[in-house]
Amino acid sequence: MLFLLLLVVLLTIVAGQFTSAEALGVDLSKANPWWATVALLLHGAFFLLYGGLYQSGFRAVGVSSRALRLIPVMFASIFAKTVVPFTAAPAAAVFIDDAMARGESGPRTAVGVVVVLVMDLLTALPFVLAGTVALVLRNRLVAFAVVGTALFVAFTGAVLLLLVLSARRPALLERLLATCGTAVNRSAALLRRSAPVPGGWAGRTTDTLAAAVTSIPDHPRDIAIASGYGALLHLANLAGLGAVFLAFGQSLDLAALAAGFGMSIVFFIIAIVPDGVGAVEGAMALVFVQLGMPPTTAILVTLAYRILNVWIPVAIGFWCARRLRLFGATERARAAISVIEPDAT
Repeated sequence: MLFLLLLVVLLTIVAGQFTSAEALGVDLSKANPWWATVALLLHGAFFLLYGGLYQSGFRAVGVSSRALRLIPVMFASIFAKTVVPFTAAPAAAVFIDDAMARGESGPRTAVGVVVVLVMDLLTALPFVLAGTVALVLRNRLVAFAVVGTALFVAFTGAVLLLLVLSARRPALLERLLATCGTAVNRSAALLRRSAPVPGGWAGRTTDTLAAAVTSIPDHPRDIAIASGYGALLHLANLAGLGAVFLAFGQSLDLAALAAGFGMSIVFFIIAIVPDGVGAVEGAMALVFVQLGMPPTTAILVTLAYRILNVWIPVAIGFWCARRLRLFGATERARAAISVIEPDAT
């Protein structure tokens, strides 16, 4: 609820800078229901493709799964990471809990989540770069786009480096993780809290990562399939944004479409709040207005896209979490996730 309130407040501020509530209401009443339906269907395809990405990513580390089985688990993980902010552990624990209930390896599933993240980021990179190029060519928000893209690339590189080091330089990775763990424990001590990083965490994490990552070369087909799913899901997402443009009577300005979509990915990743709440909305609306979209349309396109992309999935995730009885990680999921990420409580 805190982040939903934050979203409403930030969108109100942005909308207040650009337009009036009356103008928003008039434009909303003119929305084309047919294109709105197309946008909804394209976002449905986006999440189906995400299920395929998880399936192939998990298979690459030796975890068997089915895409249709993973889709409700994926929605539950979206709900988990939204309501428990600032850590990836709850979302990963949902997948781990489901995998272990099926007799699969929890630690390998945790690594599979990292592999899926890497494939997602790598396949998103061309769309991010296209958005940055669009802004540079239009000479709009150049510093904004370049800095955001640089941070996105740095984050992608850091995650990729984690996997490379686990396979090629595990001793170095263990030392780096041990240093990070020590820094976290010292910070906790300054705050008079118990040490969140358990002893031996760096070694266990390195061993698990190395064992799973070194198995990836034995699954080139699954990695190739994961890459295909990643590219297709981002195309479906982009097409969904285009359908939202058309639903509100906005012509398909390819520069605006590419820039808005690219910056939405950037701020989804680099913002410290879950799902980039507030940051993505502000960035997208700003980009659209800077590239000539009427302010009322910019607000409505942004809000509609984010409802389809984030808030409907969060609501579905709440239902899935209840149905799958995944509220809170089980003890076995907590134990498995501690291999990858220390307990932050």
